Amino acid sequence: MKNHRFYQIAMASALVTGAIVIAPSATAASVFPDVNASTEEGKAIINLAGRGIISGYPDGTFKPANLITRSQAAKILAGILKLDTVHVKNPNFKDIKPGDENYGAIAALANAGIISGSNGYFYPTKNITRGQMSKMIVKGFHLPITNGVDIPFNDVKTGSEYEPYIKTLFANSITKGTTPTTFGPQSNVKRSQLASFVVRAENAQGNSTVYTSQFNQDYIFASYGGIKPAEDIFTWDEDEEDYLTESITIKPLKEGTGKLVITGFEEDTQDLKDFFYLVHVKNVNGKLQTTLQEVNEGDYVENLPLNLSESGLNFVPTEVSIQTADGQALSPELYNFKSTNKTATLSIYKNGQYTLTFSNGTQQQTMVADVDTYDFVRSIDLYQITDELAFSNEDLSFEPTSVALEKLNFEPAAVKASIKENKVNVTPLAEGTSILHITGKNGETAYLYIEFLKIANKWATSYEFMDDQEEF
Repeated sequence: MKNHRFYQIAMASALVTGAIVIAPSATAASVFPDVNASTEEGKAIINLAGRGIISGYPDGTFKPANLITRSQAAKILAGILKLDTVHVKNPNFKDIKPGDENYGAIAALANAGIISGSNGYFYPTKNITRGQMSKMIVKGFHLPITNGVDIPFNDVKTGSEYEPYIKTLFANSITKGTTPTTFGPQSNVKRSQLASFVVRAENAQGNSTVYTSQFNQDYIFASYGGIKPAEDIFTWDEDEEDYLTESITIKPLKEGTGKLVITGFEEDTQDLKDFFYLVHVKNVNGKLQTTLQEVNEGDYVENLPLNLSESGLNFVPTEVSIQTADGQALSPELYNFKSTNKTATLSIYKNGQYTLTFSNGTQQQTMVADVDTYDFVRSIDLYQITDELAFSNEDLSFEPTSVALEKLNFEPAAVKASIKENKVNVTPLAEGTSILHITGKNGETAYLYIEFLKIANKWATSYEFMDDQEEF
């Protein structure tokens, strides 16, 4: 759907022994001759440089392939997280002391529990590895640890120190690995890579992720709920070719509350199961935060009114009487009917099958309705009552001479179709859908999509003509 957005950390504030050039403004720092601004890494570098978080070298270059040390990474991360690097408690690392370069940043991260060193050492001049970076980013941005997701990286050992952090980065789309099957936990981090990682992580802070393990399903997919989808409130990434996935990350767009449906799929049974959520997006300290609230769909259903002028009625009704499938009158509290000179609308507030009789004082028409809820929306499907349909040249724009049942990808409904007295006569033999291919004496052709159902114990139908079978 939309591309992931990522966190920010600053990558270059002197990464190689040398002097640091502070970028005074977005304009001054936005062009590095060795950075491709059209790539994700290039955009991340320019983003961070424009905010004064990272900088280039005195010669104006950024050197994106240069490696970054643990000390330099600490400075960048502390800056991104806006930690107090002055009023800090000495973490008593054996290889770093007050007054040393980046001491305040290292101490601030240690005070916050983001780093702990090893055997009393921090190793500030060593290059940071991808495994170490994964731990710092997850802990620094307070990303919830994700253990219920499978990762494709065969170089990340089960039970290893960095496995839960790498899983968390993968679940939040912060990493794709060095290849589709490797993460490279012992590989050193380049300046450009760190920029991409932190920009992704920053944006993942306000996200919420759900996993198949939460639902005991093999796969899941997402869809908006409600009459007006909340596409401007939240979004998620989706593979257009394969929307089934093992995790879905919901990303905030603006403050508000919207409805979300997570559908689970079981491979063995081919069963689908829906889970319903309210997605709350709030601005917390200048950052959009997403919270998912699982709810009972029935408690948040919206009723979609049916416009009766578009429902096959031959007139605009002024009144309606409604009976349930067992012949009982539906209480007026369970429906709402509105009529004007030009149109009428109807809402029914209880799922079920009904017989509806419309009138306008001089005309009367009886139809059946199926009322059901789908993705937080209760709607009405209105059908004509008939156990036989007849279509003449007035319906077809030509005189029919033959009719044939077309094969469908799914099991076709059993209908009987014949030509009688220059009309196509269709009667139902079972519930279901059929496509009829009708031809005329001069080679004319038409396709009739027709559905027969038993609703409120009556045969009901809906149909539509098409010029081409591919339109179905």
